[in-house]
Order: sequence, then structure tokens, then C-alpha cells
Amino acid sequence: MSWLLVVQPDSVQADILREALLAHTSEDVVVADSLDNALSSIDAGIPDLVLLSALIPAAVEDYVLTYLGTIPGARHVQILGIPVLERGDNSVQRRARSLIPWRRPQEPLTPGCDPGMFTQVVIDYLSGARTIKHDIELHSAQAALSRRPDRRTEPRFSRHKVPWISVTRFGRGRAALINVSSRGVLLRTQIRPESHFLKRSDPGLRERSRLTFELGPGHEVHAIGRVIRCVPLRVGAGMQYDVAFSFDDSVGLHLPAPSALVPKPSGTKNDEA
Repeated sequence: MSWLLVVQPDSVQADILREALLAHTSEDVVVADSLDNALSSIDAGIPDLVLLSALIPAAVEDYVLTYLGTIPGARHVQILGIPVLERGDNSVQRRARSLIPWRRPQEPLTPGCDPGMFTQVVIDYLSGARTIKHDIELHSAQAALSRRPDRRTEPRFSRHKVPWISVTRFGRGRAALINVSSRGVLLRTQIRPESHFLKRSDPGLRERSRLTFELGPGHEVHAIGRVIRCVPLRVGAGMQYDVAFSFDDSVGLHLPAPSALVPKPSGTKNDEA
């Protein structure tokens, strides 16, 4: 189902935009007044278009963009900034904007944009999102038909095959290990990945995005890298996230050698003995 997400902490501006969109489009409109509500809406389903208030700090906007980039099926999502929309009583807009918690300091009040004109821009972006989504689905279907098995795939080991990894810490809490390879790990966590986990870390930074593996009492191994995929899953009344974390460098996790996974061919001398 086609829908769009409006991230607008200003309730007056949000009402103006919602009314204009409902009058000119048939799509469902979801309005989020905070970053957490916006990300929770994205967790529940992928929108076709995200409208971001111009008053949102660049760091918050960047977080929304990078988070969308890790979710499978979100490549078609279009992002559009929301200008200040005009209304008859500008004094109301001025009072409302002064209460916005995300407001950038000392930002001048820009002339209002006509809501009807902006809605036409939104409709164009929605059309573009549908076209891109169709093209991606068509390309994916064709690629699936022509794809050949890749025998060079990195071996992955379930948590039962690496019992010496006792604990995996991800961000502010623990995560369940699903499988691990020499290049990365798949985790299940109840914590949405934080912003700094979604980008490749600058090697010059003292604190870089990392996982911590406990291999025994007093023995910790740190893995530097980033989240490359995040699949939000609803579980009862809460959420959990399947997170693929890619290592920047090799990590000493004592994984089994690939040769140990290859079965011996039948009919050898050892088998006959």
C-alpha cells in the first residue's frame, strides 16, 4: 500500500500539510512529531516518500537517510524537504515555531510556500517513487532467474558452532548471535541501530563503531565496522531487529578453518581402511 511519512515537529505546520495532502492525494499520510516516532513508523512499514521538516537538524536528517539505506526494500524511497507553508495567521506560525525542540538556533523565518503548490511537488515525487520501485522489482526478478550459485560464499557459523563466543554486545545492550563469518556477523537485538553504527567509521577517530565479543572471563575481542542491513520485525507488542554488521578488518574469533567444512570424497584409501 502506498503511503507517505511526514516528519514535522511543528503541529501547526503539520496540520496545514496534512490537510493539503488529504485534499489532493489518496495515499495514507502518517505524521511523526519526533525522531523516535518517525523511525518507529518506518519499522512498521516502508513508506514511498518521506517529507522532512526544514527545521530538523542535519544530524537527525542524516540518521533517517542512513537508516532507510540499511532496510531491504527501501531503495525506492524518495526524500523531500518541507518548506515553511503559508497560512492566513502568520503570528500563529511564529509562536508555534518558537516551541519546536528540534529548531536550529537563530534560523530566520522564510516566506511561506503555498500548500497546494507544494502538494503538486509531492505528487511528482510519489510518482517517481512508484516508477523506481517497479524498475527495482523487475530488475530483481530478472536477476533471480539468471543468478548462479556462488561457491565462493564466505562460510558462516551458527552460534552453536562457536560456543566460545559467550556474549555479544551491540551498542547499549546485548545481542543474540545468529551466525558469524570472517567478514561479519548477523545479530538479533531489541535495540534499533544507533546513528554511528550506520556509517563507516573514520580511522582517525578515537571511538569507532564496534561490537564486543566475550570469548571467556576477562577475554574480549572488539570488531570495528558498520551495519549494512537491518530488518525490523514486530514481536508481540515490541520490535526486534536482525542486523548484519560488516567487519572493517579481520577479527580473532577462532573460527573453524574452511577446509574443515569440506567433506572427504568417498572411496579414498582412508575410507577403505
